[in-house]
Amino acid sequence: MDEAKNMKQERNRMLASVAAGFLAVWGLMGAAPSGVQAGPALTSAWAPAGPRAAGDDTPDRLIFKDGRIIEGQVLEETATQVRFMVVVAGIKGEQTYSRSDILAIERGDPADTSKPTTTPTTGGPEHPAKPKEADEANPDAPGVYVLNLKGKFGRDIAPTPIRDVVKDAAKYKPQYLVVVLDNAWETQDGQELPDFVAAFDQLFLAEDIEPIFTKEIKDIWGYQPKVVVWVKNAMGGAAFLPLNFDTIYFSSRGKMGGIGNLTELFGNTGDAIVREKQFSLRMGHARGMAVRGGYDTKLVEAMARTDYVLSYRIQNGKPVLVEGEPNPELGEHLLTDDGEGDHKDDVKALARGEGNDTLTINAKLASDLAISKATVDDMDSLLYELGIDRNHTMIDGRSDQIMDQWDRSLASAERGLRDLWKKFNETQIQGDYRQRTAARATKMRIIREILSTLDRYNEVYKIGLLKLPDGLPNKPSLEVLHEQLKQDQMKDRP
Repeated sequence: MDEAKNMKQERNRMLASVAAGFLAVWGLMGAAPSGVQAGPALTSAWAPAGPRAAGDDTPDRLIFKDGRIIEGQVLEETATQVRFMVVVAGIKGEQTYSRSDILAIERGDPADTSKPTTTPTTGGPEHPAKPKEADEANPDAPGVYVLNLKGKFGRDIAPTPIRDVVKDAAKYKPQYLVVVLDNAWETQDGQELPDFVAAFDQLFLAEDIEPIFTKEIKDIWGYQPKVVVWVKNAMGGAAFLPLNFDTIYFSSRGKMGGIGNLTELFGNTGDAIVREKQFSLRMGHARGMAVRGGYDTKLVEAMARTDYVLSYRIQNGKPVLVEGEPNPELGEHLLTDDGEGDHKDDVKALARGEGNDTLTINAKLASDLAISKATVDDMDSLLYELGIDRNHTMIDGRSDQIMDQWDRSLASAERGLRDLWKKFNETQIQGDYRQRTAARATKMRIIREILSTLDRYNEVYKIGLLKLPDGLPNKPSLEVLHEQLKQDQMKDRP
């Protein structure tokens, strides 16, 4: 009995070795024979082993990170290994593979073999990267939750939806929160703005958002994850957000700037000392963000002020920022000049994005100045730079849906405001006493509904990015109008 069992085990090992040999040859040739074809690209996800239907001869497939695909049947799964019956040219052999080498498991399905069945793995050892009811697997893989910030800063990228996303992510307890920053730098009608246009005072919008990541998230999650900012476009107030974090990556076309009008915010009239105090107040806030992220505050000065001269050199492989004109003998390079006289950027330089009155940081500068850890243009490259490309879990949360829902709710609110204001203007106070009373009641109800909507979206309304119908008064004027209608009603009593 034992001898027969040993012979069977030896036969299985030999068959597995033969199968592995076939697969190695196919891998070197760069092509797989019929029956072992490349499947669709899959994310790093696992499907738990389960019983196969009787008569189901559709094979399971292991898809490896190096591109190999093996067909057969999953026999057993653990947190670290997959025991698999390899089938090659009709030859079967049992083999065990490390889960860290496998990208995904595609399950055989007699009804529809084109759709792999996958479920997320868990995150780190302390925090599950999926709802608790899902099957546990690979407990050492860190969870990665992605938040895409797109659209207008202050409108689409606003505190309320970001806070809702943070609450959604709390269910998964990821170890990495990747914030992909790609704000729209454009006019109200969608025209792209050049780099030299500036909006320093959007700093205060950034100050409304920054604490969500640096303070609130720890209270909500119970710990502070690694926040990674991937800059695709960070112009205007969005330029301040990355400065709060020590891990920044740039896309090859990434830009960070659009805050170079600080010295022009208060014009040239009035007391120069008073203006300088206002500059210092705002710069104090901006410098605080740079200090939090571990960056030299000279960078913020160069980004914000047209009268600030900054140069740099590379010394012992590290950038050194120097106030003033560059010294060529030290290999220094000019970043920004004082913008005065011959130094003032001309139209051609501005049109080419080559102005240097204020600093706009591109991918190359971000790398040279040690702001960006690396330049990456896809998520796989970002995960590689983070050192977790072979061991991570991409969490399928609701961040995109939450941000999209916020945009839809804004659009719906704006349509509602147009309809309400139209009805307000169409409601005439005329007729007998009963009709006049009803008309005033309608107008007062409309005003209350308008005020309620403006309060609900106050974070967008207060910065002028809520699209209002023509002629709609501001909130204080609406409140006065409501009170006037009440007074008119009292005077109109018979």
